[in-house]
Amino acid sequence: MIRHITSSALDRKYLALRSVDSAPITVDLSKMVVKKPWGYEHLLTGTPLVEIWHLFLDKNHSTSMHCHPNKKTVLIVLSGKAIFSHLNGSLELEPLDTVIIDSGVFHSTQAISKNGLKLIEVETPPMKSDLIRLEDKYGRVDIGYEGSEKMKLVNTSYVRFEDHSNCDIKNIGNCNINISFLEHKKDINKKNLKNSDIGVVLSGFIKSNTGKITHNTGDVISFKDLRKNKFNFQNVSLLSISRKK
Repeated sequence: MIRHITSSALDRKYLALRSVDSAPITVDLSKMVVKKPWGYEHLLTGTPLVEIWHLFLDKNHSTSMHCHPNKKTVLIVLSGKAIFSHLNGSLELEPLDTVIIDSGVFHSTQAISKNGLKLIEVETPPMKSDLIRLEDKYGRVDIGYEGSEKMKLVNTSYVRFEDHSNCDIKNIGNCNINISFLEHKKDINKKNLKNSDIGVVLSGFIKSNTGKITHNTGDVISFKDLRKNKFNFQNVSLLSISRKK
């Protein structure tokens, strides 16, 4: 299920009381694994407009209650279960559940499954320093994004797309991830996409049959909707996720 969390009056109240640490990050994050007190994250693929990150959270650990004032975030569960919290409620998430988080929304994610939690995080636009923490049980409320001392060079044990082209990553969190270029509606029936569940637009546009743009860079769409409705593709690069059969 895809859910959308929009900014509330409470989000805007707390955001107005805090300032963002916008110090530039000089490390090439594409080559790094970033160690977190709750686990780690590393970059799977990206463009100047959007980045796709893989996150792992240990059991019972959680991210801070934080927001990104200037970027939209999407979380997609690959494996495990989570409690996703925002200032006005919480959701329990299972594999392939997806949350679209508008800019300025304070949120936190906790792993509640014994083997931890694997997530895909979509950031539009890429801005790692765009971070404000409201609460954090690891003492990072007044600290920006992790420094170089928390990073190490990525190695072959961390899967990633080496370039932004047609390719597959199999069995990451019991899911298969694919990047494909789509020029026509019939392209969603390609063999490597036939079992896909969730799609993330990496570039280009998806339009309705009336020509209206329905999905832009960083947007998420279910393949059920793609197959059901009449869409047109314009230079679309799509990252697709499917449960491993």
